[in-house]
Amino acid sequence: MKYINALTVLLIAAGPCAAMTQDIIMIPEGTVEARASQASAWVNVTSGVKIKAGAEIRTAKDSKAGVVFPDGSRFQLGNNTLFAVEDTSKKTAGFKLKLGKLRAVVAGYFASRFEVRTPAAVCAVRGTQFDIEVGEKGETEMNVSEGLVEVNDSKGKMAVVSSEERIKIGMDGMSKPEGISLKDERAGGAARPMAVRQETARERTRTMLEELRNRELKANEAQLGKDSIDAFGKRVRLEEYLLRPTDSEFKLLFLTHRAEENRLDWGHLIERFNSKIPDDISQVGGIIDGMYMSATAPANWMKYFEVYLTNTVDSIKETIDFAAPTLIDFSGYGAGVGSRYYPGSIDYKQILSGPGVALAANAGTGGLASDERIQFQQTQDYSAGQFTFTQKVVDGLGVLGVLEKTTLDPADAVNVADGGTNITDNAGLWGGPYPSDPDYSATINPITTELYPSGPGKADYLITTTYEDGSTVSSRKLLVSNEGKIMGTTFNPDAPADSFLELGSFNLELVVGSNLFQGRNIDVLLAPEILTQKKEATTTADNFVLN
Repeated sequence: MKYINALTVLLIAAGPCAAMTQDIIMIPEGTVEARASQASAWVNVTSGVKIKAGAEIRTAKDSKAGVVFPDGSRFQLGNNTLFAVEDTSKKTAGFKLKLGKLRAVVAGYFASRFEVRTPAAVCAVRGTQFDIEVGEKGETEMNVSEGLVEVNDSKGKMAVVSSEERIKIGMDGMSKPEGISLKDERAGGAARPMAVRQETARERTRTMLEELRNRELKANEAQLGKDSIDAFGKRVRLEEYLLRPTDSEFKLLFLTHRAEENRLDWGHLIERFNSKIPDDISQVGGIIDGMYMSATAPANWMKYFEVYLTNTVDSIKETIDFAAPTLIDFSGYGAGVGSRYYPGSIDYKQILSGPGVALAANAGTGGLASDERIQFQQTQDYSAGQFTFTQKVVDGLGVLGVLEKTTLDPADAVNVADGGTNITDNAGLWGGPYPSDPDYSATINPITTELYPSGPGKADYLITTTYEDGSTVSSRKLLVSNEGKIMGTTFNPDAPADSFLELGSFNLELVVGSNLFQGRNIDVLLAPEILTQKKEATTTADNFVLN
């Protein structure tokens, strides 16, 4: 008994643990030894003890040990295993599996900071269930039951391993992730039919994370990371990367991780231009403004815009393609307007994807993946002196149907005053929401509702659209402080004085839902201050780096 007490004292005193309010407990089963550091003697352990950074544990044949963390996470060490606790600081929970087997269920406080090293690999955890086995020569095999694990080998190669996947890492490098049979017990609870249909979503997430870790990205990328509270009181970790794939485009990647919910939502924003754009992204807005109604030919213009949001299972993507600005006679808007440059065409699409979308009518048509469907499309084309505007939405059969089609002669003052000419009343089905309004097809006109859920004067806006086939899409936008307070709006005279705070003290939260998402939603936060960062790769004060 005195040996157990002595060991407990040694492990508690082994090092600081500033971030912990409770202890990490090791529970032996069979013959298990532990020591406070590599310089300490091994001591046999027969009951639960507290462990700290620097401690090592080894199990004998037919023995195992549990390691329980104060946030509910736990490790199960198999027989003939050598395991070390390397770091339990505020930023990282680091461990090393030198030999043997480890099975982990990671959640809660440490979920976004767990890192397990082996002689051949470094495994960074994003809230998950996985097991690792290390052989005599350091060779490593990892199997993921649930979630995501980022793996780096000794050669600098990185891979993201997802649910029902395994990867092997040797001292000379790693293989590609491969699927685990649904009959394999290592697939765990994740081996269910819906998980199979999620393969496309997992592949998108893997591609994004691998891009984040690509060592060949240009040095002028900017990084940002901070801890905040969302509008619903959940603690979140925001991670953002501003990338320059080419000198004529930028890509903003953003991740929102809620460790307590074991949840990752992410997305990206892409803007692609005709020619080189400044390294200072804040100047890009001027280029976009110059595309519209410019008296002189724009030196540059946007060619493509994309926003993609996902919860790693469901997603929504909105894209806009722009043709080059062309000189157009806008004299119908007034003699002083005359000829101006305006995009020759604009094509906007909204695309949903996910397991529920795959079950909807007409999913996978039009060259899309089997779990994708265009929900809405709007085009504008200029030809032979007039614009043609077309809006399409899904009808009762889930097929894109023409909701509205009008033409506009921008040089004709009468046509401009009339708002154009409707040219889609081919079947006499027009009526719209009002008897005098001929602009919408009564047969497929969607129902749209708007709401300020937090009340007047709050930057919390929700819009929901219900389509003829019963599908819905909702988008909620909130401005929220880092402390989780929904901000006021300056356009309302009754708004509080804290309407807009210092840049860096608030975030934009986007919550997207659809009944095709099978009860899930997408909830991401964006920190707008990253768009003000210049060519230098700057970070926020906490100097965040995704490892």
